[in-house]
Amino acid sequence: MWVEKHGPGWRIREQVGERKVTLESGYSTKTAARAAMTRMTADRWRGDYIDPRAGRVTLNSWIDAWWPSYAATLKPTTQRTEDSRVRNHIRPLLGGLPLDEVDTLAIQQFVSKIAAGGPGRKPISPKTIRNVHAILHKLLDAAVSQRLLRVNPAGSTGLPRIRRQEMRFLTTPEIGRLLAASPKHWKPLVMLLVATGLRYGEATALRVGRVDVLAGRLEVLEAMHDGIGGVPILTDPKSERSRRTVTFPPAVGHALAPLLVDKDREAFVFVDLDGVRPVTRNFRQRVWPRILDEAGLGRVRLHDLRHTHAAHLISAGRPLTAISRRMGHASIAVTSDVYGHLLTEVDEGIMAAVAGMLPPPDGGNMGGLGGGEREATGTVGNERAGQTA
Repeated sequence: MWVEKHGPGWRIREQVGERKVTLESGYSTKTAARAAMTRMTADRWRGDYIDPRAGRVTLNSWIDAWWPSYAATLKPTTQRTEDSRVRNHIRPLLGGLPLDEVDTLAIQQFVSKIAAGGPGRKPISPKTIRNVHAILHKLLDAAVSQRLLRVNPAGSTGLPRIRRQEMRFLTTPEIGRLLAASPKHWKPLVMLLVATGLRYGEATALRVGRVDVLAGRLEVLEAMHDGIGGVPILTDPKSERSRRTVTFPPAVGHALAPLLVDKDREAFVFVDLDGVRPVTRNFRQRVWPRILDEAGLGRVRLHDLRHTHAAHLISAGRPLTAISRRMGHASIAVTSDVYGHLLTEVDEGIMAAVAGMLPPPDGGNMGGLGGGEREATGTVGNERAGQTA
């Protein structure tokens, strides 16, 4: 490695095989070039050396090299969404830049652009921005691991805060209106979602051989997702704890029984109106809104039926550990984070029960507590919160 004059400045050169290559150039003085060469030599001895030429690889070229091995580790549905984020956002706005130009400022400007939209580009939500940034962070982390970059420039990006979607909890009368408004073909599916708290994809992937109407239980072993061209994709459930056995009451068994008669064990319990195809996105996008209109319930997501199920269990004082297992959450911490705001009502019921066990204090009421205790009603109502699970 040596320094030499190059035009008005100085550069650092090295012999690679039979070729002389430039490692860095543009130094104004020989002293500055020598100091840089000394740092490079020290980095090589420590194993910290990053070849400056590596930073000239474009981000698009790095994605081409990195993506196939990364995609192979993903579920089909995740692979599709991650590829969409790279293809629609990262490649068009950052892909042509050399890696060493994808710095903190460039990434912050990128986030601002996709948030604001522009000609031919719609603004995207804070949650989507965070998802796009996450995949950008991963591919730049991989570039650091391959010693193409020294540090990940995406590590200090300012990101917009996510406004959590509100949960809707249906009351018992509202559940009755919902079921009354559900067409005969779809009513068993809606009833199952309310009565078990299954995720929508878990319910639509349910197979005949995994339902025991006499015992009142079913097994969750798969989840169904919309694929390209409407072809469904079957995957493992969301987490290992999502593989579970869920019980259901006799009313649900009565509704499901006709759907199981004379069917192969591997057939899907729920099918489209043609009686053959798995449930398609048509139910969620067209049938479900019509059911809500008929029931006069306003905006209720299918996932809110899962929230409703959990909320009623909490309101009835059921243990959080049991609810977490039934919902298939990855841990009880997830259950607590999502539904913790409902536990106050349960705690009030516990305190009322404990107070009833004890004799009144000497001297009668203590600070007016006797007449001022609020009775726990056990009714969930239409409370709102800001997380999903």
